Order: sequence, then structure tokens, then C-alpha cells
Amino acid sequence: MFKFVVKRLLILVPVLIGVSFIACLLFYMIPGDIVLVMLGQHVDPYTYANVRKSLGLDIPFWQNFLTFTGDILKGDLGFSYIQQRPVNVIIAEALPVTTKLTVVALMVTVLVALPLGVLSAVRDRRALGVAVNTGSIIWFSMPSFLLALFLQLLFGVTLKWLPISGANQGLLSYVLPGLAVGLPLAAYYTRVTRASLLDVLGQEYILHAFGRGLPYRRVVIRHGLRNALIPVLTQLGMDLGMFMAGAVLTETVFNLPGMGRLVFSAINTRDFPLLRGILVLFAVIVVLVNLVVDLLYARFDPKMAGIMVREKTHAAG
Repeated sequence: MFKFVVKRLLILVPVLIGVSFIACLLFYMIPGDIVLVMLGQHVDPYTYANVRKSLGLDIPFWQNFLTFTGDILKGDLGFSYIQQRPVNVIIAEALPVTTKLTVVALMVTVLVALPLGVLSAVRDRRALGVAVNTGSIIWFSMPSFLLALFLQLLFGVTLKWLPISGANQGLLSYVLPGLAVGLPLAAYYTRVTRASLLDVLGQEYILHAFGRGLPYRRVVIRHGLRNALIPVLTQLGMDLGMFMAGAVLTETVFNLPGMGRLVFSAINTRDFPLLRGILVLFAVIVVLVNLVVDLLYARFDPKMAGIMVREKTHAAG
């Protein structure tokens, strides 16, 4: 298992190199002078020269790329001349907020999607199953920002149960944003769970379990759902970007000082060094999340655990 984790972590190296290449290339692809775009047409020559040198625009592209890649490997994401602070510090302040929002949204997605997906699969072609399946299609089509405004109006303004802005009231501040991000995705994962479970329930070993007289609930939950979760985990790992993308609009609507609002602010202020650092961080997060998904495979799929054991044995040999 340790060898497997190390090999997956080594994938970070080429990913970081590729992302740093794209991030550096953006500075050269943006029309006009990027320093003037960032600081305005009336920036003084001294500041202009310092920022241009700091961004590596006074040296060839390949040298800029190597310097930035080396800084990334040392944990340095650069300096924001708009906020006059290191990018690491800015991200460190915003990342916990987005992490909490993502966790709440993920919990909402899983807690809603799994029961409804199982229900629509075991009641397939019946009134209840058809209703859940149709409702999930309609619900998924609702934009997250529109749902956010509705939740604010209902639970914040009308009922006054939950806060509608800021992150000053602890976990309560993340309930409505988490619902706004998680509920539309829960509708999608309801359909993913349903399709995966229907496929598993048609397998020969499931039919054999039914033939032996095992309780229906036990077969569905212990044997069917366990294998049906494998495609769901795969999709969750791949869709981490959807949670991040949902956070951009949702954090803006709910005024949460997280990564989503940070991206929005960096785009408006043309803070390209900050955007470059965020791009690198998101790439690292996606790789690490997919590593966690691979490890969860070993819990649900014995064949995946066997692959890990064979890799470990091969490395030892």
C-alpha cells in the first residue's frame, strides 16, 4: 500500500510541471502588456520595472518557466502586487472556508443521492421510482446561484433560521451555501447511483443470492450497493472541479471569503499571479483527491486491492 501511495504522489511532479508551463504561458498569451493590464496605464516606471522583473517577463520564457517550477516545488506560489502579499498567505486564509463549504456540500450530495438512488433503482418502473427519476432530472437543471437566492429568501429572510451572508456564525454559515452547491449535484448523483445499482442488480451473482433465499434488503445493501458505489466514487473524484466551480458563484452570493470569491476578485482586479497560484493549487488538490478515491477502491473493490498488493510485491522483488 505504501509503494502504491508513493507512486501516485510522484504523479504530482509531471502535473506540477505541466500546470506551471500553462501558467507561465498565460503571461505571454494575454494581449497587450500584462503589467499594464494589472496595474493600469498610469503606473510609475519604477513599479512597472519591478513587477515585470518579479513576473519573469524580462527573461526568456524557458527561464521563467524553470524559475517558477522551482519555486512551486519549494512551496512558493508567488507574490500578489494587487494585494501586496504573498500568494501563499492569501490562499491560506481562503482555503479553510472553501474546504468547509466543499465538505458540507459533499455531505449533502451523498446523504441525499444515495438513498434516493437506491430507492429509484429498487422501485424502478414503479410510480415512486419514476417520480424520483423525473424529479432528479428537473432538479439538476436548476442553476446553483438561483437555488442560492431562493434559499436565502426562504430560510434567511422569511423564516430567519439561518444566516445569509458571511462566515461569522460557525458551521451555520455553511448550511445554506452547502445546500446550494450540494442539492443540484445530489440530483445528478441520484441518477448515477440508480444506473449503477440497476446494472449490478442484473449481475449473475446477485440473481444467485436472491435464488438462495437471502433477504432482499441484505442483498441490495451489502452486495449490490457496495459494488455500485465504485462508479459513483469514480465520478465524485472526477467532479471535484464541479464543487469548486459551484463555490465561485455560491461564495459570491453568500459573501463567503473563500477560494471561489478569491477567484472572482482576482479576475476583476487582473491579479494574474494570484490566479496562477490558485491554478497550481487546484491541480494539486485534484491529484490528491483522486489518490483518496484510489484508496477507497481498495475498500469496495477486492480486485483493486489485489492490484495494490501485486505492485507492492513486484517492488519488493
